[in-house]
Amino acid sequence: MKTLLKIAWRNIWRNTTRSLVVVISLAIGIWATVIILAVSDSLHMEALKDGIEYKYGHIQIQNPDFIKNEKLTITIPNGERILKEIRTDDEVKAATARTEVSGIIASAGNSSNVILIGILPGAEEKTTMLKSRLATGEYLSQKVRNPIILGERLAKKLNVKPGNKVVLGFEGKSGELISSTFRITGLYNATQTRDEEMLVYADLYDVTKLAGIEGQYNKIVIKLKEPEQLATYLAFLQSKFSQPDVLVQDWRQANPELELISDMIYQMDIIMTIIVLIALAFGIVNTMLMSILERYKELGILMAIGMNRRRVFTMIVVETTYLSILGGAVGMLIGFVTVSILSYNGINLSLFSEALSGWGFSDVVYPTLEPRVYVLITVLVILTAVLTSIYPAVKALMLKPNEAIRKQN
Repeated sequence: MKTLLKIAWRNIWRNTTRSLVVVISLAIGIWATVIILAVSDSLHMEALKDGIEYKYGHIQIQNPDFIKNEKLTITIPNGERILKEIRTDDEVKAATARTEVSGIIASAGNSSNVILIGILPGAEEKTTMLKSRLATGEYLSQKVRNPIILGERLAKKLNVKPGNKVVLGFEGKSGELISSTFRITGLYNATQTRDEEMLVYADLYDVTKLAGIEGQYNKIVIKLKEPEQLATYLAFLQSKFSQPDVLVQDWRQANPELELISDMIYQMDIIMTIIVLIALAFGIVNTMLMSILERYKELGILMAIGMNRRRVFTMIVVETTYLSILGGAVGMLIGFVTVSILSYNGINLSLFSEALSGWGFSDVVYPTLEPRVYVLITVLVILTAVLTSIYPAVKALMLKPNEAIRKQN
């Protein structure tokens, strides 16, 4: 076997140009795959972080009827008691409550449909860090009556700024239209365009007082200290608060659009990897077939003097494996260096800012890739090379030594 490995190594360098072309092709393909997966993985993590850290938390509790019909009056029974109990759990980093309702906001010259979210200012900041996303102005200041925070895009649409007043209209407890004046205390920015144009935040006390449902909540949002314990703690809460009008869900179940983005990126990664592997497979098959045709007489002589077909088959497979390992190693090394540089400097995608912001991605991406992905790509490349080498090796086994020698002569 040792001798066969030496022969296979020498064979791939008998035509240096062709072997280098294969190695470089493999390296470029793997390098491109690493970069694409790194960017994709970073966008994926950014989307999850934006959704979990800034909006949805790890777990949400709400009335199942609220999902079907988002009315202000469909609240969580004993929501205040449930929130207090959750805050005492050691697993919980922070928890807050919200009251949500669709409405219309109007300024002196314009109006827009919005989702009004009544929040507990202190608890919301600990849970979703809303205050840290303020671009201008102040947080929900208690110094003014009915303070409200708008997204920068919505403020631009309404032509308003901090200090201005706006009128909010929404459906009340008995189905009547409630209309009240709110003063803008601050403007926030969000990664996702829709959030910045649609979501407005006010003090939960002000919203529930206007609606006549003081002390009631539509949602409870929970952030855990250890996200790895999500499944365990979710099951605990589901058993603890098991009742028809209380629904406990993780972020995937409560927000299917975020799960959709996650699945879409994952599927794109798989498709892109398969495309690259198929391209590499065709390149390897073509190269090895050419190599066999050039060595037709040589292979015939080897088989004539006693080299059995199993060893010929093994030699072809080993040659292909050598090329794939060389190309894979070079591609992985270049890919690792490139990702390391880009993870520090970032990639400016401002050219696609409109499309990216629609999905919740920022203009600058800092690609990263987990070590297991490098290992997985390496294994897939070698496995692809071995599988694609079977056809050329079988073609080599089909030749008859006497015909091969005569054909070359």
